[in-house]
Amino acid sequence: MTTETFDRYEAERRQGLAIVNEDLEHVWGWSSPAGALRAGRRADFLIQAAGLAPGVRCLELGSGTGEFTTRLLASGCQLVAVDVSEAAVDRCRERVDGRAEVVVGNVETGEGLEGREFDAIVGVSVLHHVDLAATLGSLVPKLRRGGRFAFSEPNLANPQVWAVMNIPAFRRRAHALAHERAFRASGLRAELEAGGLEVELCEPFDFLHPATPRRLIPAVRRLESLLEASPARAIAASLQVAGRRP
Repeated sequence: MTTETFDRYEAERRQGLAIVNEDLEHVWGWSSPAGALRAGRRADFLIQAAGLAPGVRCLELGSGTGEFTTRLLASGCQLVAVDVSEAAVDRCRERVDGRAEVVVGNVETGEGLEGREFDAIVGVSVLHHVDLAATLGSLVPKLRRGGRFAFSEPNLANPQVWAVMNIPAFRRRAHALAHERAFRASGLRAELEAGGLEVELCEPFDFLHPATPRRLIPAVRRLESLLEASPARAIAASLQVAGRRP
């Protein structure tokens, strides 16, 4: 393991500890009224695109404290959630209360997931934290032939995401780690295909900012529908990507 790789893992563990001890999770806005709708939309996408249902063995990458783990359980799937942060895993285990298996592991090396096979692999805002080539090399063999995947990731074409990734003051304010990046749709598709996956969908979505006041949410969602049906979709906040292992 290189020093750079070790430092990345340690930074992720420190951030997981900060999320738990300093209530840092509010930075991502999932608990606001608009943020809860955004989280629900992402969870619904993962469930539908990855075909999650009772009996489906699903691996959630980068579970963190369980914000999406709890939502994925609504599908009835057999869920295994993995995160590199011991502190985050402990909090996630508390939240799922035995309804999912939550393990401390490393998606780049497969540590904690030895000997497993899954029907689906999903995650929200996790691929931009990792060495994607290494992660695919480790996990694609654990996805059965014909198995599904679905992810949501930040869109580098979005002005706010671009600012966070390229302007130090914005990066600090967003608590983004030094090694985090974002994707453009074409680049994410190419990296996933190079890793052995068949990408069926890779497109921008989501114009609802988590800070949107409750009273304005209906109007913003109507506008969002129009924007996502127009060329402006290219600068939406996130990317949704899904497909299968050939």
